[in-house]
Amino acid sequence: MAQQVPTPTTRFLAIKVVPQHLVLSGYWVEAEYGLPRYAHQSVALTAQLYHGPAGRPNTPGYAASDPGESVRGVGAELRHRLYLRASHQAYPTGFYVSYGPSFQHFRMTYPTLDWREVKGPNGLEYFEYGRIPNTTTINRYGGAATVGYQAPLPPGRVFLDLYAGVGWRQRHNQSDDAIAQFKSGTSDYGHRGFYFPAGVKIGVQL
Repeated sequence: MAQQVPTPTTRFLAIKVVPQHLVLSGYWVEAEYGLPRYAHQSVALTAQLYHGPAGRPNTPGYAASDPGESVRGVGAELRHRLYLRASHQAYPTGFYVSYGPSFQHFRMTYPTLDWREVKGPNGLEYFEYGRIPNTTTINRYGGAATVGYQAPLPPGRVFLDLYAGVGWRQRHNQSDDAIAQFKSGTSDYGHRGFYFPAGVKIGVQL
């Protein structure tokens, strides 16, 4: 009698960092897990933390954000990934397609010019015109599809993941006027509509 050949497992776990979001004070870490008994397929969950000065990569000539602008936030992305004719080592390499949803929550702090009440050296209070810190929240959700290529680096457990694609996201916020300065382009915190995710991830197979 012919013997059945067991279905090979594709289980693996890889951790990746996404460095290009540092310009927005964003710290992204992705965990990719190979689906057992499903050849060349995986799921990836990306955790996002934002903490620091608000970046402005879409504003030409804007070298750094206003000292009074900062961002605090969290987010997550979930992706299903399908490798095309992947070459298996401890993890799959080669071309792939991926797709899935995302969610982000930002708390933006920014200065505005207005009258404020201050206390003078004699203890009396008076009004002064100047910069006043304000805050607003932005929630975004959407989805994206990407194509990419995962390539190993010596000695083999470290690899590069290059990707590009297209996505759509919607935005909910407290006030459109409050976030006017945070929607200058597709990389900004307040952008909504079509966007084009692209970049590089640096990973290691565990």
